[in-house]
Amino acid sequence: MSFEFRPCTLEMDYEAYIQFLLRHHNELNLPYSFAMKLGFIGSPLIFGKAMLVFSEEPYEIVGVVGFVYGTGVNSYEDRHICQVEVAFIQKAYQRTSLFIQGLKALVDLIKADNPNVTQVQFWTPGRDGYLDRLFARFNTLPGSSRTIVNTLALHKVAFMELESYCHRCMAAWRE
Repeated sequence: MSFEFRPCTLEMDYEAYIQFLLRHHNELNLPYSFAMKLGFIGSPLIFGKAMLVFSEEPYEIVGVVGFVYGTGVNSYEDRHICQVEVAFIQKAYQRTSLFIQGLKALVDLIKADNPNVTQVQFWTPGRDGYLDRLFARFNTLPGSSRTIVNTLALHKVAFMELESYCHRCMAAWRE
């Protein structure tokens, strides 16, 4: 199955991004109230970027990713940090190949949009077996860390290492 990764640039893209996430907000694994979830969903449209993931057959949105440059703690002035606010792929499309393709598309978009990014970070539930296994590979990359804060895990990955990881995975996937 083929997929298209398209950055949100038009008003209709922003609308599709928001509508998709609102339809799936209960599946996002965000342990917050709806109002707080809405903040995480919407902040990439104000402080960063968002990307839509389309399946090519049928042509429909199957996932999205939204990220910001900087952190709220530092009033978004630490733009060398890219924080992924939301990433979601519908369950029927969750597979390693799409994850790797999406990660590569995300890395390419970040690099083109803000070449000063040196770190990518994101939060996950602190104890989620599936997500722990999914992101365990990131934690083995040089300069990466996973820190538990209350009930959440903060993952930090050096951008250069993440980019290198993507290239290795894409090469292996194409073989």
